[in-house]
Amino acid sequence: MRRKMVLIITVFIIGITALRLSVVSLQQPVIHPKVERGVLDLRGWTLPKDRTIVLDGEWEFYPNRIVSSVEEASREQVHQGNNSYIAVPGAWDAYFDKARSEITSFRYGTYRLRILLDEHEENSYSIRTNGIKNASAVYVNGKLAGGTGLPAEAPDSYEARRIPYTVTLPRDSSSLDIWIPVSNHAGEGGIVKSIRFGTQEAVEHRTLLSVTLQLLLSVVLFVHASYALMLYFLGAGNRGLNYFALTIFCALISVIAADDRLLFLWFPQSFEVTVKITLLSYIGVMAFLPPLFKNMFPEHGNIPAVRWFSIFCAAYAGFVALFPSKLTLPTMSSLLVAVLVLSVVVSSSILRAAVRKQEDVIYLLICCTSLGMNIFWTLFSPRIFSYELMHYPFDLIFTVLAFAAFWFKRFFRSVARTKELAEELKQANEVKDEFLANTSHELRNPLHGIINIAQNLLDDPNHPVHEAQKTRLELQVSVARRMSLMVDDLLDIVRLKDRALQLRLGNVRVQSVVSGTVEMIRFLLEGKPITLIVDIPDRFPSVKADEHRLTQIMFNLLHNAVKFTDEGRITIRADLVNGMARIQISDTGIGMDEDTQQRVFLPYEQGNTNTSSYGGFGLGLSICKQLVELQSGELHVTSILGEGSTFMFTIPLSGEDEQTNRLEYIPQFLMDESAAAAEASPEHGGMTETLIRNWPKIMVIDDDPVNLQIMSDMLGGQHYEVSTALSGAEALANLEQADFDLLIMDAMMPHMSGYELARIIRERYSASELPILLLTARSRPEDIQAGFQSGANDYVTKPVSSLELKSRVRAWTELKISIEERLRIEAAWLQAQIQPHFLYNTINTISALGTIDISRMQALLEHFSNYLRTSFDFHNTDSVVSVKRELELVQSYLYIEKERFGERLEVQWMLEDELYFQVPPLSIQTLVENAVRHGLLTRSSGGIVSIQIARHDNDINISVRDNGVGMDTDQMRKALDSPTSDQGGIGLRNTNRRLKQLYGRGLEIESKLNQGTTVTFRIPK
Repeated sequence: MRRKMVLIITVFIIGITALRLSVVSLQQPVIHPKVERGVLDLRGWTLPKDRTIVLDGEWEFYPNRIVSSVEEASREQVHQGNNSYIAVPGAWDAYFDKARSEITSFRYGTYRLRILLDEHEENSYSIRTNGIKNASAVYVNGKLAGGTGLPAEAPDSYEARRIPYTVTLPRDSSSLDIWIPVSNHAGEGGIVKSIRFGTQEAVEHRTLLSVTLQLLLSVVLFVHASYALMLYFLGAGNRGLNYFALTIFCALISVIAADDRLLFLWFPQSFEVTVKITLLSYIGVMAFLPPLFKNMFPEHGNIPAVRWFSIFCAAYAGFVALFPSKLTLPTMSSLLVAVLVLSVVVSSSILRAAVRKQEDVIYLLICCTSLGMNIFWTLFSPRIFSYELMHYPFDLIFTVLAFAAFWFKRFFRSVARTKELAEELKQANEVKDEFLANTSHELRNPLHGIINIAQNLLDDPNHPVHEAQKTRLELQVSVARRMSLMVDDLLDIVRLKDRALQLRLGNVRVQSVVSGTVEMIRFLLEGKPITLIVDIPDRFPSVKADEHRLTQIMFNLLHNAVKFTDEGRITIRADLVNGMARIQISDTGIGMDEDTQQRVFLPYEQGNTNTSSYGGFGLGLSICKQLVELQSGELHVTSILGEGSTFMFTIPLSGEDEQTNRLEYIPQFLMDESAAAAEASPEHGGMTETLIRNWPKIMVIDDDPVNLQIMSDMLGGQHYEVSTALSGAEALANLEQADFDLLIMDAMMPHMSGYELARIIRERYSASELPILLLTARSRPEDIQAGFQSGANDYVTKPVSSLELKSRVRAWTELKISIEERLRIEAAWLQAQIQPHFLYNTINTISALGTIDISRMQALLEHFSNYLRTSFDFHNTDSVVSVKRELELVQSYLYIEKERFGERLEVQWMLEDELYFQVPPLSIQTLVENAVRHGLLTRSSGGIVSIQIARHDNDINISVRDNGVGMDTDQMRKALDSPTSDQGGIGLRNTNRRLKQLYGRGLEIESKLNQGTTVTFRIPK
């Protein structure tokens, strides 16, 4: 194998050497007269029309003088005795005063050449300059014929510019007197390369050929740099491609910035800029080679050496970029050679270690051989050949092609290996999916046991756990439930991959899903300063989706937003785009970079490592994306790191009649049962209004009219009085107008979800005063937890059987009615428990009046009899009684107390005429008795009690006011919380609860210490 490689390299070296020599032979100069002592005598010699000659030899030279003709030289007295002869091309340093050179680097002088031609010569001639530094002009027979820059005797007038140019020589005489003034401020100066002379056609042909060869190499370099960048940005991700592209790009700049300097002909620049660009391109070519090889062969790269070399190159590049050319040009040769040597040494050390084990090493060897040959001929061709060679591009073309061949061969091997690995990964992935599915199923049982055992320990009333242990057990339950959610995600991802997930598509109201999901997510917002905003139009159309899966999508996206947002706001919006519904969830959280946005929807991806502390498998967003796509939508994300993210997904609109399509959601057995119940029930019209009024009253709240109709049919025939409401606001309005024994509400409703409605109701009614039964399609633990936290008594998952629903409704209504009866009986019982002290004092008062005033005794006895009769009346267990009956009891009680206490008690009545309404029994009596006993009679001076009944637009206000001892805030709170008063009266708590049950509003207390108390309640008209 090694012999074969040696043979191939040998043949390659012979081939490219033969090609170079063939090209060189075509450039072999014609034998022609030489320039001697400033004169080129071409008389009697015929110049070939297709070849040029070089004007090498001894030129006249006038140092420190800028002259353009013999006349000017004569005027300045430099023509005689001040001229010398200089070799062209060659250095001019020796012709200047050393003392002056130490003071300034600026130098100038004038070259002169006389060309003698035959008198009858008719050809047009041109000269081509390619190496005059750094400003020059060409005068022919005293006239300016061309130039570049502005040569001058003073730096202020001097303008450097070094661009090759062609000068056409006039034929107005048989001799050409050529004067070339040159100025230079830094580095090597003068005419440093041969000047070509020939016919105009020959000069143009040679120039065009040189430019064409440079463009050919430039095109090859540009193509390879372009495909390297394309491969990198298209996803190859190999940094070696970047270094390869940079190396080729710098080589391209160096090619078009050297020789004919095409770059600066196309894009003219100042001399300083051209120097910087040229030097930086040379540095770049050599600086990027070692990192290129290090990234190609990372296991063999000498990292410290590459790093120090890169530092050196960066320092040199900085020196070139920051400092002027008068400092960089003098050190150019030595520093560039140093960079070249170091680049070759470092690159060779990497390649030497890599080629021993690398496949397809022959391509690298050809690449290095071709590059080495180019460097060899560049350094030694001036010594081998006595004439200047044209630009030769083929060595570098072979170098680039060989390198590209190695890279493509390596790429093809990687593709083949990738196919093999992909097949292996596919098999491993199938095994992994099976393992995940089996593991997820097996984890359910132990997780269920862990949660239940820990929860039983927490709820055990006989053996309560220690507070510290309770915290640990609660943490254990929380962790176990979180693991349960992860198991569900694993099962979902496996089902999605196996296409085993079934969807139940139908019309779904986005408002309902969003509202319910927001309520489920609120418990995550505890302790976080986050504002949740829902911006969805009321008339937003329904979508065609699976309600359960759409809720899962919303929950996962909102959960993700809350998890990665510490403060700010989360906004949910919906609009229509291209006939689709688009839902957006925006947050002001930590955001994501571009890389994370590309990976965030992949399974098991969690973004960057900075967010890994948030936990989870990284499956939620992947599941969301697949569920959205299964429902013919798309899920996207836009994000700015540190500012927040916006997830948006589309769902098709339903496009069908909403009422018809909603029937698909109702299980057939539920429709059958409800229909059968409706048929079996008697018509309401055949019953008396009194009988219907005594039935338990149920209100069903759902945004779907079809569901309301089915629930009404199902329960209406079961001796229930059913009312319906399409929204939470309508339900609250109904509660203001009537009292109910049970509320059945859907958790997912627009504007106000069932969770939010339950929380509002719980502010007015306790769980026993008004039971709430939630119906929803969601059954995950967090849904149930959100339902109970909002105040629901029970939670039923759709679809629910008719028998189960009726059983739960019957249990809750019977419990509610029994509680109401208990409260009424409690009030009656408490009133019946007349204090012995009150009876004893009243009887004593009656006895005393019997000896003093018989008429007063008889009046007192009549009121006392009325008081006792009313206190033991069975009507006290009714929900309401007439206000007239209630006021009679109050009047009897106050008459007794006034007879007992005399002037210490003053009563004021402020009543309107014709009072015909009903109040809860013993309600006004409770307030009056508490005002008298606890507000007035605790003071020796007594006081005034006022009873006022006033009509308003919507209600009737009943107030009891006293000017007694008053109460502070804590006493007012305890007055409604304590079961009974200190003196054994019926207490305010019972009255407050009964009022809230009947009217949704309880007692209102206003009081100030030592100023009195006012207790008010309102009765709707």
